[in-house]
Amino acid sequence: MRLLQLALLVLIGWLVWRSLAPELARVTTDDFLQWRPAAVPLVTSFVLLLAMYSAHALLWRKISVDLHAPRASLRTTFRVYFLASLGRYVPGKVWQLAGLAVLAQRAGLPAGTSMAAAVFAQFAFLTTGLLLLAVLLPGYAEFWPAVIAAVLIGAGALGGYLIVATPLGHRVREAVLRRGGVAREKLESAFAIADRVRVADAIRWELLYALTWLMLGAAFALFVGAFVPGAASPGDARAHAGVVAASYLAGYVVMIMPAGAGVRELTMSALLAQHPAIPASAAVLISVASRVWFTAAELLPLAFVPLLPDGDQDRQLDSDVVRTR
Repeated sequence: MRLLQLALLVLIGWLVWRSLAPELARVTTDDFLQWRPAAVPLVTSFVLLLAMYSAHALLWRKISVDLHAPRASLRTTFRVYFLASLGRYVPGKVWQLAGLAVLAQRAGLPAGTSMAAAVFAQFAFLTTGLLLLAVLLPGYAEFWPAVIAAVLIGAGALGGYLIVATPLGHRVREAVLRRGGVAREKLESAFAIADRVRVADAIRWELLYALTWLMLGAAFALFVGAFVPGAASPGDARAHAGVVAASYLAGYVVMIMPAGAGVRELTMSALLAQHPAIPASAAVLISVASRVWFTAAELLPLAFVPLLPDGDQDRQLDSDVVRTR
């Protein structure tokens, strides 16, 4: 799997280089310096991105409650979610989920349910992102490897969900439990959590995460417009929303790269450069600046955690942290 991911990264990089090399060969340092962002659209885009990430934290709490977990306070929700999100900067997607389970347990929340809620949340976000990509980027056939890889991840997640949450899946999991051995207890717990998922709730999760994609698309359109005012028309917003969806999903596919570093920027710069009003220098600059934009929006909420309403889980988490130290 890691070799396949590396091959995919090399393939994407080659496609990007083939697309951008002719223009980048004519780019000078002065070309990069001319793209200075306008303050108002840049700040507005960042506020909207913060709102999107905050919505993700609240949606994780909602899914946890729908799965019969206690309702966490705002402080616990934001602290656990955004601290665990830092795990995406470690190669491999498992660290974010593992960190969330540990932090949730320290806060007095059920670790298994909290982690399951995060898995369902990622599934809803990725599948709705794929649908958005199919609608917004029908003309970028040159980047079919990244799109196909993202579709395969969505199909695999959907297949796993069907196995554990449908009548046919129930018969399959009975056979799995009979052969579970030492992991039987954990498997039973996982299947019990899956049984709590209601169709109406799952549809609601999908719709809400689809709204967060629209927020991300609008934020990125403003972000691009801050650097290139000529690419800020309402008609351009659709293309920019598709670009950020494609680049985010491409970065998610290559698990060995922390937070999709490199893959996201490569895909984004190549897609942006296809816009007639965005030269290669601006495309590269926007893609690199977007990494700072995304990372800052993930870190800043942690600074406001102490200002959020307190709860029993927060006091438990604080005492656990003191004992750990």
